[in-house]
Amino acid sequence: MEAEKLQLPCYIPYKSGSKTILEAFLNVINLCKDGGIQSEHTQRSSIRHNSAHLLDPRRIELFREHRQYLSSIQAVIDNNSLVRLTSTNPPRTTQKKPKKLTGLKSITLREMNPTKNHIYDGYVLSVTIIEQALSFKPSILLLVEDDNLDIERLFIYGFNEADGQHLIKDVFIIGNKMEILNPSIKIGTKDLKPGVRVDDFRSIIMQDDTEKVIKICRCCGQANAMHGCDKCKNARYCSRECQVIDWKEYKHKLICKKVMQ
Repeated sequence: MEAEKLQLPCYIPYKSGSKTILEAFLNVINLCKDGGIQSEHTQRSSIRHNSAHLLDPRRIELFREHRQYLSSIQAVIDNNSLVRLTSTNPPRTTQKKPKKLTGLKSITLREMNPTKNHIYDGYVLSVTIIEQALSFKPSILLLVEDDNLDIERLFIYGFNEADGQHLIKDVFIIGNKMEILNPSIKIGTKDLKPGVRVDDFRSIIMQDDTEKVIKICRCCGQANAMHGCDKCKNARYCSRECQVIDWKEYKHKLICKKVMQ
């Protein structure tokens, strides 16, 4: 607009259809600075504290199932006489790391069909680990959440079994973020439930510690949760409401007695 004022009269008048769009865009930025419109982070925080979202039946089912697994594994650790057997079936087609990382498109869990085995070639799925990792030889099981706050099981294969404990304790820990290249949806042969499957360990890219969700709330996933569980001293919560939901709905009591070794 300032340039138009300085334009010499001998030139053809400068006209731009972008001015109106730019003005609207700048107005939005100013409103955000003044607090008139919520930022993306504020909106996401608001969604995290939405009880309807936290009480989604699928979310409750996955948390309960995962913690039941954790509880059963702890029982095996506590009682050496118990034997725990696991098995897996190889997929007909395996997910692999793409040859080139350029041009990959972002994808979310809700954009992946949970009723069909499929490899999403050319896509990348960004997720955050929200629950303790489990070892189901020859795989590692995680519970992950994407940017839409949808959650799903993640089965990881193709790693060196000698590194299993290191991966569980030091890499795939709660709050860490990762990218999955060419993510794959696989339907379980036994439970007939969907899950994200990784066959090529190289297709996982872990984000650095600066992206980690610090002191993550074990219910909604919010960072910097100030309140801790009085019993296990392990879980953290951002509010009393989240602690109640985690205890009653997500069955935190299954893993509350002690931290698994």
